[in-house]
Amino acid sequence: MTSRALVPLAAALLGLAGALAVAVALHRAASTALDRVLEERLRGAGDTAARLLAGDAPATPARLRAILEANRLEGAYVVSPGLEVVADATGPSPVPLDVLRVDPARIEAALRGEPSVGAGFELGRVSVSAACFPVRGADGAVRAVLVLEAGEAFGAARAGLRRALGAGVALSLLAAAALGALAWRHVGAERARAAAAERAARGEAIAGMAAAVAHDVRNPLAVIRASVELLRERAGARLDPTDLAQLQDVLGEVDRLRRLTQDFLDLAAEPVLVAAPADLAAIAADAARASAAVHPALAVSVELGGLPAVRGDAARLRRVLANLLSNAAEAGARRVVIRGRADGPAVRVRVEDDGPGVDPALRARLFEPFATGKAGGTGLGLAVSRRILERHGGSLALAEAAGGGAVFELTLPRAAA
Repeated sequence: MTSRALVPLAAALLGLAGALAVAVALHRAASTALDRVLEERLRGAGDTAARLLAGDAPATPARLRAILEANRLEGAYVVSPGLEVVADATGPSPVPLDVLRVDPARIEAALRGEPSVGAGFELGRVSVSAACFPVRGADGAVRAVLVLEAGEAFGAARAGLRRALGAGVALSLLAAAALGALAWRHVGAERARAAAAERAARGEAIAGMAAAVAHDVRNPLAVIRASVELLRERAGARLDPTDLAQLQDVLGEVDRLRRLTQDFLDLAAEPVLVAAPADLAAIAADAARASAAVHPALAVSVELGGLPAVRGDAARLRRVLANLLSNAAEAGARRVVIRGRADGPAVRVRVEDDGPGVDPALRARLFEPFATGKAGGTGLGLAVSRRILERHGGSLALAEAAGGGAVFELTLPRAAA
């Protein structure tokens, strides 16, 4: 097997590993937030029920059944200071406390006025949580302990999370299988093509694989985002700042993957360009404003006044400039200057930064897909940017930088007068 055959196969393995890692991370973050919400919900139900049972009148099975049914619990019973179950919503009473269902130490803590929520017991594959709450008499002293048991019905949302994880893993495997199949097809095509067409053929195959992965990933990303937003909306004020930050991190990762899949699709497809006279100065200013929101430490100076209009898709051209500004900031640049000039039927724009410049070992492959010198980079931004400009009839190239840093030159055709 040639080294070129290993490239798409390695991409398949990396894609699978990345998709599985994202699915597990999203599931873990969502599970943590959900556990916190369920704990707070059980604590709130117990506090309310304990206040309803307060006073000197004994608790009755009927009142406990009402509490159990209202909160979809597995069990609800009252324990006396002598560790005897004096009332039970689902069983006989009085009976001795079953120490396999709840730790007597937690009962004793509740008798001292200290409520708690924690693990109870295992019932098959279902974990049942037990919560202990002090029940006070008319004089305010603790006279008994209310124990609530929450199982599968109370935490039904966990089953949905497990199904979402399973779906994410299954989709990852399917995407990897599709990527692997396309990789083998790519190997066969490589052997049949002449050396002069190898590079173009490989690029088309990678773009096709990228499109397949992107299409497979976009739908589960939308489902994950909707699920997390629904969880955040329903949880409301019960989530503390740490939980909200975790959910926001999940949404940030989903957005990052969404942008990555869009880059894959732009490599594989030929999106329609909305060609019209475009003002490069206004486009660059808009890209600079957007960059300031994401990279506030990067100072961008736009010096494009007096340039003639170009013919192109303003949104796509803004994306090219945004990619270049983002690359400069991530490389460590602190200042970028965007300047341009008219050159006959063309307009040339230079994006100059004061960063460390481009690694000489990367220059020959700089605009190839997946070529990157950044840790965690995808190597798609420059490839997509060059493709956009070439479809406008222009070009994107790395220019020589006299004073260090990196300089990219964009060439675009002028708009008709």
